[in-house]
Amino acid sequence: MKSLRFVLAALTVTLAAQETSPVPTATAIFERTKAATVIILTGEGAGRLRSIATGIIISRDGVLLTALHAIKDAAEVQVRMANGEVFDRVELLGYDERRDVAALKISTGNLPALASGSSVNLAQGDPVYAVTNAGGLAWSATEGILSAIRPAEEVPGAGSGFRLLQFSAPVAAGSSGGALVDRSGALIGIITSAKGSAGFAIPIESIMGLADSGHRTALGSGSSLQMPARIASDVPQSSAAIIDVDPKRTLRDAKTIYIHSKTAFLTVDTLDRTLALQKDWPKLGLTIVQDKRVADLLIEIDRPLFTYIHTFVIVDKRTSILLGSGKVTAFDGTIASGGLAKDIVKIFAAVRLPPSSK
Repeated sequence: MKSLRFVLAALTVTLAAQETSPVPTATAIFERTKAATVIILTGEGAGRLRSIATGIIISRDGVLLTALHAIKDAAEVQVRMANGEVFDRVELLGYDERRDVAALKISTGNLPALASGSSVNLAQGDPVYAVTNAGGLAWSATEGILSAIRPAEEVPGAGSGFRLLQFSAPVAAGSSGGALVDRSGALIGIITSAKGSAGFAIPIESIMGLADSGHRTALGSGSSLQMPARIASDVPQSSAAIIDVDPKRTLRDAKTIYIHSKTAFLTVDTLDRTLALQKDWPKLGLTIVQDKRVADLLIEIDRPLFTYIHTFVIVDKRTSILLGSGKVTAFDGTIASGGLAKDIVKIFAAVRLPPSSK
């Protein structure tokens, strides 16, 4: 009887301790996640910034996870921590092409790693949290709920053969590679994409072994990469600033272009490839970037509904001033891209190339 009373007493103490165990507040979760979240800068070479992504530290000795597409084919990679430390030497430990996740390593120790959780016990409607570099705004905190755990086959363009965590916490460009954490602050997924208002993450238990391949591949040094200056492109420009803009000089001095398509009939990739085939394109010294925030100029392509007219406009990102435009009538976007690319190159060549080489 004494033994039974002892067991019951011990069980009561254990249950009481569990009931009084403090649940971390959202603020505490965000602070812990922020400390383990990094900015990943990738470059095209010679310090030309290509994209900004997010990574999450999973091991105190410098192992982190991010989205594979964020670093794939990058000439330069740099990692920046919330405490201000910058690492220019980054190694690739492993990757999963199907799930779009990569494991990286920086040479340091005693880092604020995030504890791993599991999606096994998650239920629809459970609260989830994320800290990412969405929209270039470093260490932005968002919260939402777990919307569903579904096969990738159910998500258009996601792939097949794995599961995805669908969640409602807002994500945007720059969120790729960020951490999705549960109500205890444990890492449950790596954010890889967004489709409309839904975000998607890869369950952490399916990718934890990426860092254990035993191989190390040094990535290009990111020592020349810098965060882009915060140009207030969303703030209305003063009339004086716009008056001072010389369209020809803007076209001549630009270094980077971001292409956006408003139509499914003519894709960005199609125009990108067609531009590369133009004889004078390599002479222009222009780089097409995948991140709008680091672009000097914007090219927008479109095909208005119920027409075969394909259009383009070239715009100065800083002032939104129209620098050039054109249109081609064609049944097919692939065919139209040839005419559009030719006109785009002609506009730039007029101010960037000497008369003898045009």
